[in-house]
Amino acid sequence: MSSEAKYREDTRKYMVTERGRMPYDSRLVEETRVPDDYVPTKDKIQFVEVYDMPTDNKSLSYDLQRLDYEWQQKWFQSNGDLNIRIKIRKNNGSDDPTILTQIQKYRSDLGDFHRNDETYKLALEEFNRKHAEQNKLFRKREDIRKSLEEKTLHSISHDDANKLGWIVENDPKYKIHTSSKHNTQYVYPNEFREKWTGEKVPLSDKSIWLGKTIIGEKNAKHGGKQYKSKKMKKSKKMKKSKKTKKSKKMKTKQKSKSNTKKTKKSKKIKK
Repeated sequence: MSSEAKYREDTRKYMVTERGRMPYDSRLVEETRVPDDYVPTKDKIQFVEVYDMPTDNKSLSYDLQRLDYEWQQKWFQSNGDLNIRIKIRKNNGSDDPTILTQIQKYRSDLGDFHRNDETYKLALEEFNRKHAEQNKLFRKREDIRKSLEEKTLHSISHDDANKLGWIVENDPKYKIHTSSKHNTQYVYPNEFREKWTGEKVPLSDKSIWLGKTIIGEKNAKHGGKQYKSKKMKKSKKMKKSKKTKKSKKMKTKQKSKSNTKKTKKSKKIKK
């Protein structure tokens, strides 16, 4: 008798009739309550992770993922696909010690590849370098965004503006502008905040001078272009005052010289 026929034959044994309910097969009712002391048993044989060929070549981990994928494909070609073997053995209901040895070999070979392969090591170094740069840029962006909100960003370096995406080629706004009044370059912050509606609003519309990245104190009176122009005016005034002082000194010197000459001449005439 087939298992299906046996199941049908035994159905009448498991039929339950309760008051106010339709008759039902008790084999179809499953106890879903989990006891407090339940500890799930982990299967000794676990499927290995299958690496896919990455598609985003701009991703930081692209080279690492590609090398893992290529190595795994070669390993499967030489030793056979582990997951297919695991699936067959699980269906058989047997824990074959051979498959456990093969899994151990696979993991050992993968570890050796990560530790000893020169191409992989170089790719890992490059990934770590780029990741550190990305974190540094993220922290810098956060600081600059905060300073824009607090209006304490006085100026920004060309390198920082370029990395943050404030200088965009062929863009009428996000490019390097030159002030006709001060003959100095400035840019506009390419930073936005998102409203609850999803609309993106510029974080600041004020222009920022190009130079060094200078972030002032929170309670500073002026920031950005206005601050720079005031500073320039002050420096011009200082230069002017220095020039006038210098010219005054020169005049007094010349006067004193001429006076001494006159006195000498008068003394000679008296003699």
